[in-house]
Amino acid sequence: MSNSFASPPPLADPQTVVAGQPISYGAINSIGQTLNYSFGVGGITNAISQAWYDGTCSQSSTSYLEMCQWWLPQASDLHLDLEVYLLVYGTGSIRLTLDFGGTSDVQEVATSGGGESLYISTLSLSSFGAALGSLTLEGKATTGTIKIASIMARWAPLTSPLPTSAGEVMGQDFVPFGIGRLDDEKPLSARVGYNMIRNINTLRQRLKTWVSWSAVTNADNTFTLGGPAEWLGAGDVFRLQTPVNAPWADTLFDSYVYVAIKAMNVTSSFEIEVLGQAVPITANGWTFALIELGVEPLDTDLGLFKLPTYRVGPDLSPANIDTLHWDWVATTPNQPPYSAGICGFCMWSV
Repeated sequence: MSNSFASPPPLADPQTVVAGQPISYGAINSIGQTLNYSFGVGGITNAISQAWYDGTCSQSSTSYLEMCQWWLPQASDLHLDLEVYLLVYGTGSIRLTLDFGGTSDVQEVATSGGGESLYISTLSLSSFGAALGSLTLEGKATTGTIKIASIMARWAPLTSPLPTSAGEVMGQDFVPFGIGRLDDEKPLSARVGYNMIRNINTLRQRLKTWVSWSAVTNADNTFTLGGPAEWLGAGDVFRLQTPVNAPWADTLFDSYVYVAIKAMNVTSSFEIEVLGQAVPITANGWTFALIELGVEPLDTDLGLFKLPTYRVGPDLSPANIDTLHWDWVATTPNQPPYSAGICGFCMWSV
Protein backbone atom coordinates (compact mmCIF):
# COMPACT_ATOMS: atom_id res chain seq x y z
CA MET A 1 0.00 0.00 0.00
CA SER A 2 3.04 2.28 0.43
CA ASN A 3 3.49 5.05 -2.15
CA SER A 4 7.00 3.83 -2.75
CA PHE A 5 9.36 3.84 -5.70
CA ALA A 6 12.80 2.56 -6.62
CA SER A 7 15.49 5.01 -7.66
CA PRO A 8 15.92 4.78 -10.57
CA PRO A 9 12.51 3.24 -11.16
CA PRO A 10 11.98 0.05 -13.18
CA LEU A 11 10.82 0.74 -16.73
CA ALA A 12 7.88 -1.07 -18.29
CA ASP A 13 8.49 -3.19 -21.37
CA PRO A 14 6.98 -1.07 -24.17
CA GLN A 15 5.77 -4.23 -25.93
CA THR A 16 3.46 -5.03 -23.00
CA VAL A 17 1.65 -1.70 -22.85
CA VAL A 18 0.15 -1.50 -26.34
CA ALA A 19 -3.38 -2.24 -27.46
CA GLY A 20 -4.25 -5.91 -27.87
CA GLN A 21 -1.73 -7.18 -25.30
CA PRO A 22 -2.70 -8.84 -21.98
CA ILE A 23 -2.40 -6.51 -18.98
CA SER A 24 0.79 -7.48 -17.20
CA TYR A 25 1.47 -7.09 -13.48
CA GLY A 26 5.08 -6.07 -14.08
CA ALA A 27 4.22 -3.28 -16.50
CA ILE A 28 1.51 -1.77 -14.27
CA ASN A 29 3.76 -1.90 -11.21
CA SER A 30 6.63 -0.30 -13.14
CA ILE A 31 4.41 2.52 -14.42
CA GLY A 32 3.16 3.20 -10.88
CA GLN A 33 6.71 3.40 -9.51
CA THR A 34 7.84 5.56 -12.42
CA LEU A 35 5.03 8.06 -11.81
CA ASN A 36 5.77 8.20 -8.07
CA TYR A 37 9.47 8.73 -8.86
CA SER A 38 8.69 11.38 -11.47
CA PHE A 39 6.63 13.35 -8.95
CA GLY A 40 9.17 13.15 -6.14
CA VAL A 41 12.44 13.34 -8.06
CA GLY A 42 11.90 13.86 -11.78
CA GLY A 43 12.25 17.34 -13.21
CA ILE A 44 13.75 18.77 -9.99
CA THR A 45 16.33 20.83 -11.83
CA ASN A 46 17.94 24.19 -11.09
CA ALA A 47 15.31 26.79 -10.23
CA ILE A 48 17.99 29.50 -9.94
CA SER A 49 21.48 29.53 -11.39
CA GLN A 50 23.80 32.52 -11.78
CA ALA A 51 27.52 33.25 -11.61
CA TRP A 52 29.64 36.40 -11.56
CA TYR A 53 33.09 37.29 -12.78
CA ASP A 54 35.70 36.84 -10.06
CA GLY A 55 35.36 39.56 -7.43
CA THR A 56 32.60 41.61 -9.05
CA CYS A 57 29.74 40.53 -6.76
CA SER A 58 31.35 41.76 -3.56
CA GLN A 59 30.32 43.38 -0.30
CA SER A 60 32.37 45.12 2.39
CA SER A 61 29.56 46.66 4.44
CA THR A 62 29.33 45.32 7.99
CA SER A 63 25.52 45.62 7.87
CA TYR A 64 23.24 43.55 5.67
CA LEU A 65 22.49 45.07 2.26
CA GLU A 66 20.13 43.54 -0.30
CA MET A 67 22.09 42.47 -3.36
CA CYS A 68 20.00 40.11 -5.52
CA GLN A 69 16.45 38.84 -5.92
CA TRP A 70 14.99 36.12 -8.13
CA TRP A 71 11.54 34.63 -8.64
CA LEU A 72 11.04 30.88 -8.95
CA PRO A 73 8.18 28.37 -9.27
CA GLN A 74 7.29 25.65 -6.80
CA ALA A 75 7.95 22.04 -7.82
CA SER A 76 4.78 20.91 -6.03
CA ASP A 77 2.97 21.73 -2.81
CA LEU A 78 4.83 18.82 -1.15
CA HIS A 79 8.34 19.96 -2.11
CA LEU A 80 8.87 22.29 0.85
CA ASP A 81 12.67 22.46 1.13
CA LEU A 82 14.78 24.68 -1.14
CA GLU A 83 18.48 23.80 -1.25
CA VAL A 84 20.76 26.77 -1.99
CA TYR A 85 24.40 26.30 -2.98
CA LEU A 86 26.79 29.25 -2.73
CA LEU A 87 30.43 29.70 -3.69
CA VAL A 88 31.77 32.49 -1.47
CA TYR A 89 35.18 33.95 -0.68
CA GLY A 90 35.88 35.88 2.54
CA THR A 91 34.55 36.21 6.07
CA GLY A 92 31.00 37.45 6.54
CA SER A 93 27.39 36.34 6.29
CA ILE A 94 24.79 35.71 3.60
CA ARG A 95 21.11 36.07 4.52
CA LEU A 96 18.58 34.26 2.33
CA THR A 97 14.83 34.94 2.42
CA LEU A 98 12.37 32.64 0.66
CA ASP A 99 8.81 33.96 0.35
CA PHE A 100 5.82 32.31 -1.33
CA GLY A 101 2.72 34.42 -0.85
CA GLY A 102 3.45 35.35 2.76
CA THR A 103 4.79 31.93 3.77
CA SER A 104 8.49 32.46 4.30
CA ASP A 105 11.74 31.28 5.83
CA VAL A 106 15.00 33.09 6.54
CA GLN A 107 18.42 31.46 6.89
CA GLU A 108 21.85 32.94 7.51
CA VAL A 109 25.06 31.43 6.20
CA ALA A 110 28.31 32.30 7.97
CA THR A 111 31.32 32.32 5.65
CA SER A 112 34.98 32.24 6.64
CA GLY A 113 38.46 31.72 5.31
CA GLY A 114 40.62 33.27 2.65
CA GLY A 115 39.74 30.78 -0.08
CA GLU A 116 36.59 30.15 -2.06
CA SER A 117 34.32 27.63 -0.31
CA LEU A 118 31.00 25.92 -0.99
CA TYR A 119 28.18 26.64 1.45
CA ILE A 120 24.79 24.89 1.43
CA SER A 121 21.66 26.24 3.10
CA THR A 122 18.16 24.75 3.21
CA LEU A 123 15.11 26.99 3.48
CA SER A 124 11.94 25.18 4.58
CA LEU A 125 8.31 26.21 4.19
CA SER A 126 5.31 24.82 6.05
CA SER A 127 3.06 25.41 3.05
CA PHE A 128 2.73 27.56 -0.07
CA GLY A 129 0.72 30.75 -0.26
CA ALA A 130 1.35 31.01 -4.03
CA ALA A 131 2.76 28.96 -6.90
CA LEU A 132 5.51 31.53 -7.57
CA GLY A 133 7.77 33.07 -4.96
CA SER A 134 10.96 35.05 -4.44
CA LEU A 135 14.43 34.37 -3.11
CA THR A 136 16.29 37.42 -1.80
CA LEU A 137 20.03 37.49 -1.07
CA GLU A 138 21.62 39.96 1.35
CA GLY A 139 25.29 40.13 2.23
CA LYS A 140 27.63 41.65 4.78
CA ALA A 141 31.30 41.33 5.64
CA THR A 142 32.77 40.74 9.08
CA THR A 143 36.23 41.83 7.99
CA GLY A 144 37.46 42.88 4.60
CA THR A 145 35.26 41.89 1.67
CA ILE A 146 33.15 38.87 0.82
CA LYS A 147 32.89 37.87 -2.82
CA ILE A 148 30.05 35.71 -4.15
CA ALA A 149 31.12 33.66 -7.16
CA SER A 150 27.89 31.79 -7.92
CA ILE A 151 24.53 30.62 -6.61
CA MET A 152 22.35 27.63 -7.48
CA ALA A 153 19.02 26.63 -5.94
CA ARG A 154 16.77 23.62 -6.40
CA TRP A 155 13.87 22.01 -4.57
CA ALA A 156 15.03 19.01 -2.53
CA PRO A 157 13.77 15.75 -4.10
CA LEU A 158 11.32 13.67 -2.08
CA THR A 159 12.34 10.25 -0.82
CA SER A 160 10.39 7.00 -0.98
CA PRO A 161 7.66 6.54 0.10
CA LEU A 162 5.72 9.64 -0.91
CA PRO A 163 3.31 11.19 1.63
CA THR A 164 -0.12 9.57 1.77
CA SER A 165 -1.85 12.83 0.83
CA ALA A 166 -2.40 13.88 -2.77
CA GLY A 167 -0.02 16.49 -4.14
CA GLU A 168 -0.55 19.44 -6.45
CA VAL A 169 1.50 20.80 -9.35
CA MET A 170 0.35 24.26 -10.44
CA GLY A 171 -3.10 23.58 -9.00
CA GLN A 172 -3.58 20.14 -10.58
CA ASP A 173 -3.87 17.01 -8.44
CA PHE A 174 -1.35 14.18 -8.36
CA VAL A 175 -2.53 10.99 -6.64
CA PRO A 176 0.45 8.74 -5.73
CA PHE A 177 0.13 5.03 -6.36
CA GLY A 178 0.06 2.51 -3.55
CA ILE A 179 2.46 0.03 -5.12
CA GLY A 180 1.01 -2.82 -3.06
CA ARG A 181 -2.30 -2.40 -4.86
CA LEU A 182 -0.55 -2.99 -8.17
CA ASP A 183 0.81 -6.40 -7.14
CA ASP A 184 -0.03 -9.62 -8.95
CA GLU A 185 -3.51 -11.06 -8.36
CA LYS A 186 -4.91 -7.71 -7.19
CA PRO A 187 -8.08 -6.17 -8.69
CA LEU A 188 -7.31 -3.61 -11.39
CA SER A 189 -10.04 -1.03 -11.69
CA ALA A 190 -10.58 1.47 -14.47
CA ARG A 191 -9.60 4.20 -12.00
CA VAL A 192 -5.99 2.97 -12.09
CA GLY A 193 -5.77 3.85 -15.76
CA TYR A 194 -7.62 7.13 -15.19
CA ASN A 195 -5.23 8.14 -12.40
CA MET A 196 -2.22 7.24 -14.54
CA ILE A 197 -3.35 9.51 -17.37
CA ARG A 198 -4.26 12.32 -14.95
CA ASN A 199 -0.93 12.06 -13.14
CA ILE A 200 0.99 12.22 -16.43
CA ASN A 201 -0.92 15.36 -17.43
CA THR A 202 -0.29 16.86 -13.98
CA LEU A 203 3.46 16.26 -14.17
CA ARG A 204 3.58 18.04 -17.52
CA GLN A 205 2.50 21.22 -15.69
CA ARG A 206 5.70 21.35 -13.62
CA LEU A 207 7.46 24.56 -14.60
CA LYS A 208 11.09 24.58 -15.68
CA THR A 209 13.30 27.64 -15.35
CA TRP A 210 14.28 29.01 -18.75
CA VAL A 211 16.00 32.23 -17.68
CA SER A 212 17.00 33.31 -14.18
CA TRP A 213 18.91 36.58 -13.87
CA SER A 214 19.23 39.22 -11.19
CA ALA A 215 21.14 42.46 -11.18
CA VAL A 216 23.43 43.11 -8.22
CA THR A 217 22.66 46.18 -6.14
CA ASN A 218 24.76 47.76 -3.38
CA ALA A 219 27.93 46.00 -4.54
CA ASP A 220 31.30 47.59 -3.83
CA ASN A 221 32.08 48.23 -7.51
CA THR A 222 35.77 48.50 -6.63
CA PHE A 223 36.96 45.67 -8.87
CA THR A 224 39.50 46.88 -11.43
CA LEU A 225 37.49 45.50 -14.36
CA GLY A 226 34.21 47.00 -13.14
CA GLY A 227 31.38 45.82 -10.96
CA PRO A 228 28.51 43.46 -11.71
CA ALA A 229 25.56 44.42 -13.91
CA GLU A 230 23.12 46.69 -12.09
CA TRP A 231 20.67 46.83 -15.00
CA LEU A 232 20.33 45.54 -18.55
CA GLY A 233 21.83 47.51 -21.40
CA ALA A 234 21.23 47.09 -25.11
CA GLY A 235 24.35 44.97 -25.43
CA ASP A 236 23.10 42.49 -22.82
CA VAL A 237 20.04 41.36 -24.78
CA PHE A 238 21.75 38.68 -26.86
CA ARG A 239 23.87 37.58 -23.89
CA LEU A 240 20.77 36.92 -21.80
CA GLN A 241 19.02 34.86 -24.48
CA THR A 242 19.02 31.12 -23.78
CA PRO A 243 18.38 28.11 -26.07
CA VAL A 244 15.77 25.80 -24.54
CA ASN A 245 14.08 22.62 -25.70
CA ALA A 246 10.31 22.09 -25.52
CA PRO A 247 8.60 18.68 -25.78
CA TRP A 248 6.79 18.18 -29.06
CA ALA A 249 3.47 17.67 -27.24
CA ASP A 250 3.76 21.10 -25.63
CA THR A 251 4.06 22.80 -29.01
CA LEU A 252 0.96 21.23 -30.60
CA PHE A 253 -1.51 23.38 -28.66
CA ASP A 254 -1.44 26.82 -27.08
CA SER A 255 1.73 26.94 -24.99
CA TYR A 256 2.27 29.64 -22.41
CA VAL A 257 5.35 31.11 -20.79
CA TYR A 258 5.56 32.92 -17.45
CA VAL A 259 7.68 36.07 -17.45
CA ALA A 260 8.81 38.19 -14.50
CA ILE A 261 10.62 41.51 -15.09
CA LYS A 262 11.95 43.81 -12.37
CA ALA A 263 12.32 47.51 -13.16
CA MET A 264 13.70 50.53 -11.32
CA ASN A 265 13.42 54.31 -11.74
CA VAL A 266 10.15 53.99 -13.68
CA THR A 267 8.62 57.42 -14.28
CA SER A 268 6.58 56.57 -17.38
CA SER A 269 5.39 53.30 -18.87
CA PHE A 270 7.43 51.42 -21.47
CA GLU A 271 7.46 47.95 -23.04
CA ILE A 272 9.88 45.03 -23.25
CA GLU A 273 9.39 42.57 -26.11
CA VAL A 274 9.60 38.88 -25.17
CA LEU A 275 8.96 36.10 -27.71
CA GLY A 276 7.51 38.66 -30.08
CA GLN A 277 5.02 40.06 -27.57
CA ALA A 278 5.14 43.34 -25.69
CA VAL A 279 5.17 43.23 -21.88
CA PRO A 280 4.13 46.64 -20.49
CA ILE A 281 6.14 47.99 -17.53
CA THR A 282 4.27 50.65 -15.59
CA ALA A 283 5.79 50.69 -12.09
CA ASN A 284 8.90 49.92 -10.08
CA GLY A 285 9.34 46.36 -8.84
CA TRP A 286 8.32 43.10 -10.45
CA THR A 287 5.90 42.85 -13.36
CA PHE A 288 4.42 39.46 -14.23
CA ALA A 289 3.00 38.33 -17.57
CA LEU A 290 1.69 35.15 -19.15
CA ILE A 291 2.51 35.09 -22.85
CA GLU A 292 2.11 32.58 -25.66
CA LEU A 293 4.98 30.64 -27.16
CA GLY A 294 4.19 32.29 -30.46
CA VAL A 295 7.53 32.00 -32.25
CA GLU A 296 8.94 29.34 -34.54
CA PRO A 297 11.71 27.01 -33.31
CA LEU A 298 15.25 27.37 -34.55
CA ASP A 299 15.47 25.06 -37.55
CA THR A 300 19.26 25.00 -37.34
CA ASP A 301 19.14 23.23 -33.96
CA LEU A 302 16.14 21.00 -34.62
CA GLY A 303 18.14 18.21 -36.24
CA LEU A 304 20.75 18.18 -33.48
CA PHE A 305 18.45 17.79 -30.47
CA LYS A 306 15.43 16.21 -32.25
CA LEU A 307 13.28 18.59 -30.22
CA PRO A 308 11.93 22.07 -30.96
CA THR A 309 14.60 24.50 -29.76
CA TYR A 310 13.72 28.11 -28.94
CA ARG A 311 15.92 31.08 -28.10
CA VAL A 312 14.20 32.74 -25.16
CA GLY A 313 14.79 35.95 -23.25
CA PRO A 314 14.30 39.58 -24.17
CA ASP A 315 13.99 39.81 -27.96
CA LEU A 316 16.88 41.13 -30.00
CA SER A 317 14.48 43.61 -31.59
CA PRO A 318 14.85 47.27 -32.59
CA ALA A 319 12.27 48.23 -29.95
CA ASN A 320 14.23 46.54 -27.15
CA ILE A 321 17.54 47.95 -28.35
CA ASP A 322 16.01 51.41 -28.30
CA THR A 323 14.41 50.88 -24.88
CA LEU A 324 17.57 49.54 -23.26
CA HIS A 325 20.02 51.91 -24.96
CA TRP A 326 21.73 54.40 -22.69
CA ASP A 327 24.72 56.73 -22.79
CA TRP A 328 27.19 56.86 -19.92
CA VAL A 329 26.85 59.92 -17.72
CA ALA A 330 30.00 60.59 -15.77
CA THR A 331 28.23 62.55 -13.05
CA THR A 332 26.04 59.58 -12.05
CA PRO A 333 28.17 56.49 -12.70
CA ASN A 334 25.99 54.11 -10.68
CA GLN A 335 22.59 54.99 -12.14
CA PRO A 336 21.13 54.55 -15.60
CA PRO A 337 20.73 58.01 -17.19
CA TYR A 338 17.38 57.13 -18.73
CA SER A 339 14.06 56.96 -16.89
CA ALA A 340 14.05 53.24 -16.12
CA GLY A 341 16.26 50.16 -15.98
CA ILE A 342 15.65 46.40 -16.00
CA CYS A 343 17.30 44.76 -12.98
CA GLY A 344 15.65 41.33 -12.94
CA PHE A 345 14.46 38.89 -15.61
CA CYS A 346 13.05 35.36 -15.12
CA MET A 347 11.13 32.98 -17.41
CA TRP A 348 9.51 29.59 -16.81
CA SER A 349 7.48 27.15 -18.87
CA VAL A 350 6.41 23.50 -18.86
